[in-house]
Amino acid sequence: TELDYAALVLSGPDTRTDSRGRLFPHTPFDPVAVEYRRRAETVSSLPLPGHAVRPRESAGSFDHRFDAAARTDIPSDGTWHTVTVTEIPVGLRTEYLCVPAVEQTTYATLVLSNATDQALLAGPVEVTVDDEFLLTAALPTLAPGGVRRMGLGPAEGIQVTRRTNLRESTSGLRGSTTVLDHQVHVELANRLARPVTVEVQEQVPVTSHADVRIEERADWTTPGQDTGPDSLAPGTRVWRVDLPAGGTTALDGGYEIRVPAAKAIVGGNRRS
Repeated sequence: TELDYAALVLSGPDTRTDSRGRLFPHTPFDPVAVEYRRRAETVSSLPLPGHAVRPRESAGSFDHRFDAAARTDIPSDGTWHTVTVTEIPVGLRTEYLCVPAVEQTTYATLVLSNATDQALLAGPVEVTVDDEFLLTAALPTLAPGGVRRMGLGPAEGIQVTRRTNLRESTSGLRGSTTVLDHQVHVELANRLARPVTVEVQEQVPVTSHADVRIEERADWTTPGQDTGPDSLAPGTRVWRVDLPAGGTTALDGGYEIRVPAAKAIVGGNRRS
């Protein structure tokens, strides 16, 4: 029982001298100890505020200590209270993201970077634009040196249109290879009164068969291999475009899938 640390109680000043200030197992029949422990455990059953996450769930991979700037008194009234512990500068920049192959809608995102040696735990964050309150969103955990992206919802001022074209042909000796030529055309229009950076994500097929080849022809880039919460699916390709206020641009890319004529892609060759 002496190894059950959660069940140990501290001997008070009214105990004998050799026991004062030491931890001992309490008897479950001690009504005073049972009552005080019950009161302490009721805190863990309180419903959390909106977007709040318990630290053990949001940041269980590292430990961190926060040094408060000063003392403060918190009422023991069974409700949540907000207490300012410290202030941490965070790098912020607004970027816009769209995946037109899935949905022809552009979303505003906030890229947060933590260049300090302090950790930022997950919780609610209030977003303001030009000193006007926009929304309350969920801030992801930001370890020291971490960078995360937070969604802010659709951006109606940035329009995206995607068109595709598929041509099927044969090549090689006696048409031994089926060539599936996929062409992708994306148009962006910035209707906002300020310049923006837009990230356009496309998807290129991946294969594990040695006799199936995929040849890309576009100026998109392959994102880094990130294993974190913001990691992208294999085959993801990215265009990053800077659009001036009122500006438009067109992006063209594509890829060829070369399959032996005796085989076919699962689900059919003629797919966009």
